[in-house]
Amino acid sequence: MKNRAIVFCGAWLIGGMLYAGLVVRQDKNGHIVLSNTLDKGGSDNISMSVSRAPRSKAIPLHYQQKIQTLTQKHDFRQDLVIAVARAESSFNPLAVSPKGAVGIMQLMRDTARQYGVINRYNAHENIEAGVKHLKYLYEKFQGDIPLTLAAYNAGEEAVSKYKGVPPYRETRNYIRRVMSQMGLNYSFSAPTRPKTKIYKYTTLAGNTIITDTLPADIGGTLEVIN
Repeated sequence: MKNRAIVFCGAWLIGGMLYAGLVVRQDKNGHIVLSNTLDKGGSDNISMSVSRAPRSKAIPLHYQQKIQTLTQKHDFRQDLVIAVARAESSFNPLAVSPKGAVGIMQLMRDTARQYGVINRYNAHENIEAGVKHLKYLYEKFQGDIPLTLAAYNAGEEAVSKYKGVPPYRETRNYIRRVMSQMGLNYSFSAPTRPKTKIYKYTTLAGNTIITDTLPADIGGTLEVIN
């Protein structure tokens, strides 16, 4: 019975896709204990060890194969999809955001419906819809990665509204994080404010007016002084 409990617990850990190294052991009293350290001084029976690479680097093999297959099928960039998946969910198919985005590619309900996804928790459906949506945005914004990522994170409407990357801290941090995963750097420069023109207007009566507004009725002389 004890051994069965150990096997069940180990299977649960593997199914949960834990990323930290864990040791499943049985103590002197027959209790199952989970720990991230190995007590060398004790006489506990070590049952099994579950270990994963650090979250920032680990790509579960079966998800990597799915992404490779789907990006080849849809003729799209594998590096971009992997970076987005890692930033969105760390490859957790059960991830749910506070805004209701679900799965590995964090699909919102409307986006999932747009690409025919029935179950957003299904890894294959979720990844394929994410690949299709990223490719659509990438082509719409003519291969501009920051704009593609901005639209994926904040929506196409936000990119259109601001005619570029929206001034949202979350979105800009997201772009930096994804592009860093791809080995790319990106920095945002403050928008250049258009230079205000200053006009010198001399009326027919000889009065001089300095203004930044173009006079509606020019009856005298006008010059730009900056």
